[in-house]
Amino acid sequence: MIGNDIVDLAQAKRESNWRRTGFLAKIFTSYEQHLIDAAINPDQMVWLLWSMKESAYKLAIRSTQKRVFAPQKLACHIDELTGTTCSGTVHYVEEYRSISVLAPDYISTITCSADIAPTLTETIIPFADATYQTQHRVIRQRIIQHCSALFAVPEQAIQLCKNNIGIPEVRVANSAVLPLSISHHGHFGAYVMVDSTMEIHNTPG
Repeated sequence: MIGNDIVDLAQAKRESNWRRTGFLAKIFTSYEQHLIDAAINPDQMVWLLWSMKESAYKLAIRSTQKRVFAPQKLACHIDELTGTTCSGTVHYVEEYRSISVLAPDYISTITCSADIAPTLTETIIPFADATYQTQHRVIRQRIIQHCSALFAVPEQAIQLCKNNIGIPEVRVANSAVLPLSISHHGHFGAYVMVDSTMEIHNTPG
């Protein structure tokens, strides 16, 4: 199982004033609030933790079959933080592993089950036009092209659909079903899917 999330930092700054009274206590655990208070770049830490929570929530839906987003119940822990990456865990229904990329303009996170090491590829897509219609169309095109090349089949053989609880899936030639997670925010989109590359990659645009 997989989940992902991406945050356009400029968009997040315009949309949300996380410094307003009560915001942090409503969203973050005491440990997470300490991380934010102690951070050299608190804005980055806020959206890193938010991205970890969103990504883990998308994964949890797959096992719980329930769409109830309660941010404080998704407890993040950071294991290693560098200038450009972060590895950690998120505990909710179970413990999940997370890997985040900290870019100047965005933060993206992939989450998977802690006891499983799937082979994942994440693709980051910059958008010139941040409208929902453009985001939706461009991401779908890129996923279809990706799968067409990966499985050496025509693009017409790739179908993007949703299961009974609205989780996206890729069907190849009406048979193979690949787990897929999609996120878009502002001028950035991302998708992550299981493939055979044997490690987690972050592949810009």
